[in-house]
Amino acid sequence: MNLNDIKVFVSVVEAGSFAGASNILAMPSTTVSRKVVQLEANLGVKLLHRSTRKLSLTEGGQHYFHLCQQHLVALEQANELIMQAQAEPKGKVRISSPFDFAIQYAQPWIVEFLKRYPEISIELDTSDSYVNMVEDRIDVAFRSGQLQDSSLIARRIGPKHSVCCASPEFLNAVGQINVPDDLSKLNCLIMGKSLLSNDWHFIKQAKPYQVKVSGRYATTSMHLVIESALSGLGVAYVPIALVNSHLESGRLVQVLTDYETPQSNMFIIYQSHKYMTKPVRLFIDHIIEKVNPKAPWSL
Repeated sequence: MNLNDIKVFVSVVEAGSFAGASNILAMPSTTVSRKVVQLEANLGVKLLHRSTRKLSLTEGGQHYFHLCQQHLVALEQANELIMQAQAEPKGKVRISSPFDFAIQYAQPWIVEFLKRYPEISIELDTSDSYVNMVEDRIDVAFRSGQLQDSSLIARRIGPKHSVCCASPEFLNAVGQINVPDDLSKLNCLIMGKSLLSNDWHFIKQAKPYQVKVSGRYATTSMHLVIESALSGLGVAYVPIALVNSHLESGRLVQVLTDYETPQSNMFIIYQSHKYMTKPVRLFIDHIIEKVNPKAPWSL
């Protein structure tokens, strides 16, 4: 079995087309197609359904693709391990992080890391959506909440909880906010696609409080929610990790300080395998160094 044919097949599936794989592999489309046909002939199994519109995997092709992809990743990691036997760490680290967390924390950490290790490169994906670390070949991810995949390792790097805050300008205009129900009468900045059915949660002396809020502006970007709060547009309910510097400077003021909010944790997540490359290990160590003895956003 030709390993190169298998790599071409995996590239076709990942790219979604023969033309896409051709660009990635710097190989003529006719050669890409021929290698996949040859692989199917050697296996005696049809791997792809072909049409003028798109490609799709057969049932056997789906199973074969996942197995091959995992083993190709292992082979790439084995090659990197051999290359990293030299004194200077060298290689690539693929990272996934929510956009706003990347702007505030991951980006400065990455800049410092790259300056420390000039032979290491980084690919950063700032997607807020779910990422399959194996299929997307992600080495390290920053995520909050519960870990869904038990095959991954999650190391806590700090707490995650939200604060309710607004600009001094806004608070001077609306007066004091004493209890959560006061928010129902104010313009609140909504994190989401819709202005409808938005609940903010608080806790006081172990008793939960839930208040329905509304406003004139909703956005799926936490960055824009914070910028709107800074501009005096309304009250925001945002992770303290993203506004801690604004609270310290006085550009934002926390309200309802007698109330807590539900708390979860922020994690650095990576795959559990014995073939972890040196650059990945060094990056994880670098992050742990940055959040010890406590995360920079911790109170």
